[in-house]
Amino acid sequence: MNFKPVFHVIAWLLGVVGLLMGGCGLVSYLHGEPAAAWTALAYSAAGTLAVAVVLWALTRSAQELSRRDGLGVVTFGWLCAGLAGAVPFVLSGVIASPAAAVFETISGMTTTGASVIPVLEGVPKGILLWRALTQLIGGMGVLILVVAILPFVGAGGMQLYRAEMPGPSKDRIEPRMASTAKMLWGVYVALVVVLVLLLRLGGLGWFDAVCHSFTTMATGGFSTRTASVAAFDSAYVETVLTVFMLLAGINFALHYRLLRGEGAAWWKDGELRFFLGVFALFAAVGTLVLHGARSAAGLGWGGAFREVAFTGASLMTTTGFATGDYDRWPILLKPLLILLMLLGGCAGSTAGGIKVGRIQVMLKAVVREIRLFMQPQAVIPVKAGRKPLEDDVLLSILGFVLLYLFVLLIGFLALVPFVPDCRTAFTAVVACLSNVGPGFAGVGPTQNYAFIPDAGKAILTALMLVGRLELYTVLALFMPAFWRK
Repeated sequence: MNFKPVFHVIAWLLGVVGLLMGGCGLVSYLHGEPAAAWTALAYSAAGTLAVAVVLWALTRSAQELSRRDGLGVVTFGWLCAGLAGAVPFVLSGVIASPAAAVFETISGMTTTGASVIPVLEGVPKGILLWRALTQLIGGMGVLILVVAILPFVGAGGMQLYRAEMPGPSKDRIEPRMASTAKMLWGVYVALVVVLVLLLRLGGLGWFDAVCHSFTTMATGGFSTRTASVAAFDSAYVETVLTVFMLLAGINFALHYRLLRGEGAAWWKDGELRFFLGVFALFAAVGTLVLHGARSAAGLGWGGAFREVAFTGASLMTTTGFATGDYDRWPILLKPLLILLMLLGGCAGSTAGGIKVGRIQVMLKAVVREIRLFMQPQAVIPVKAGRKPLEDDVLLSILGFVLLYLFVLLIGFLALVPFVPDCRTAFTAVVACLSNVGPGFAGVGPTQNYAFIPDAGKAILTALMLVGRLELYTVLALFMPAFWRK
């Protein structure tokens, strides 16, 4: 890996982080908040910008990025942004422990939404806005934004795109990397703006509407309220957020094609149909089970569907919003919720998880093997859309899923000594590796991660990064070949 070009891009990344921090400080100052809040953001912004300027000056003659450099930028960029973004939490006194502050920031940057702040109502608005912004910029990846505004990256920018964009496949729908990045951000920002207006029509104040729009389209789940979306107690708000969480869990390239009038491509996409099919199946089964369990307590069909649809969309898209305590749902639904967390959204979306495209391909491969068992001479390709997949692609997908489950197991074993029970440990690892946020038991939707010691938070922070960057990007750093020139 060549350190000079890597840290040149990171300098620009830190510059963006510093400017956004400064903007949050200005918001805090204009709202007349205590000096501790806006000065914490101002000092953090100044320090981050100073580091960015020094790094930029020292690396001005950097050459173009290679593929290995792209992987380095993604991983080290996220770490640097997480460290810089944690400073305002500590300086403002909102989070006392530096390790906890880094956990909160990485949780935002990776769009996980796991939090260590027990009560949000007393947190200054400038800090809450910064917290929401960490998810907005993490949603499509800070590095995509950087590529879009840095023409010097050139063709090497595609390496950043490959490393950063989540999912098993990448639709290169524009010929140049900068054009693709700008297009993705254009769709992203447009959906954020529409959501802000719709939430405002639903009675939310501008601040709540903006913050929840940031974290919805990022599938992040940070809220401005301790009770999350349940605090608004609005069927309209929940319906709007359910729709936009699902939109955020769909490949953004499909949204772009839809806006260009290519609606047929949107509806014909096999991964999208599978994604919506799984959601619809869960909504139907969940509504039936939840209504059956709570009808005696007065829960009607409409109320059951409202709760199940919102929770299903929230967990499957790895957003992590909550309108109630799904940890109290019937035992039959809890394994299904964990499966939704692991499944995740579509490739090319802001969602985490394994991705429905990979699971869909694996299921097709299983069906093929069963058919070949009965008809050994048959030639039965496994297709993604209309394109047959080579066996090495199938092995790659299988390898990813097995590695994902192996990392989950190792994370669980590592976390067990730091939490009170195995249920908390397992679901915390699932929630962080899949970038969901809330899990069950001690880290359920009405709880938080504050009680976990710093060593446990460090394990979960690493899992959030590994999950967000799709395993190989981070694990490649531990291969000796990566560091050879």
